[in-house]
Amino acid sequence: MAVREGKWKCRHCGGVSRGSQLHCASCGVKRGEDVRFFLEDDAPVVTEAALLAKARGGAEWLCEYCGRSNPPDTPRCSQCGADSGDARSREVREIRAGAEAPQPALSRPLARSGGRGRVILASLLLLVLGFCGYFGYVATRKTEETVRVAGFHWERRVAIEALRTLREEAWQDSVPSGARVVSTKRDVRETEREQVGTERVKVGTRDLGNGFFEDVYEDQPVYKERPIYDQKVSYDIERWVKDREARSAGEDASPRWPELALRPGEREGSRSESCVVLLQGQKTYRMKQPCDGLARFEVGARRHAVIRGGVSVVELKEHNAEPR
Repeated sequence: MAVREGKWKCRHCGGVSRGSQLHCASCGVKRGEDVRFFLEDDAPVVTEAALLAKARGGAEWLCEYCGRSNPPDTPRCSQCGADSGDARSREVREIRAGAEAPQPALSRPLARSGGRGRVILASLLLLVLGFCGYFGYVATRKTEETVRVAGFHWERRVAIEALRTLREEAWQDSVPSGARVVSTKRDVRETEREQVGTERVKVGTRDLGNGFFEDVYEDQPVYKERPIYDQKVSYDIERWVKDREARSAGEDASPRWPELALRPGEREGSRSESCVVLLQGQKTYRMKQPCDGLARFEVGARRHAVIRGGVSVVELKEHNAEPR
């Protein structure tokens, strides 16, 4: 499997060094135990024998006394001389493709800049939340005002259906009774996946804990789609379909259904209605009402209206009721 050299970022100066370097290439600070290695997308494959041997030699061990990183074949800490003993090694971990890659540690100046950025972001977020809260309050705030019943508008519709001969298609086990078959054909009804082999696929990388990364591969199944055929039937059948619509509308308090003049081969279908009371206050409001309830309103009568968001009338009270 291919091996690539990673990099690490110095927490003191922000300089970036090669994974194989134990000291920062910019300031010379020794690599600490909190270093996180990262791999750039365009990192080349390691071909040098010495680097390959170092990469495959194992994870670094971390001195229990000073925290210094040491190569796995070093018996004593190169900084304080402590024996490796049972010192822990850096974690060897697998990073799956598509998973969030580890981020290099930020230098201290960048951390301070990031803090200012977070303050600005938090301020913008609070500003947005403030605007949202204000508009939410305005949209839901309820007020009351005196309004006058100014009129009505109603509309009623009745669908008229006609019996028509339609040509449809269905699979042979779904043809409805009464259908007259016109033709049949063999067609693909569905497909199923069939495994035809395997392929070697790169699924991520493995952090070797010493500044190097190794490509990780898996054998994954290869599928092909296999069609499943069935008989598709074309047929004629009679169905009731909406052909036209009868409509009536008015501006009074007595909604009426339209008179139907059905022709041979027609029938009445679904009915729908919409009725509105017009209320004049600071503006003209439209309040939906059941059509059989319009008669309880008298043009010119005054009411106390509960207005939500300055737009919608959500409740009407008698004019002599005390406003809230």
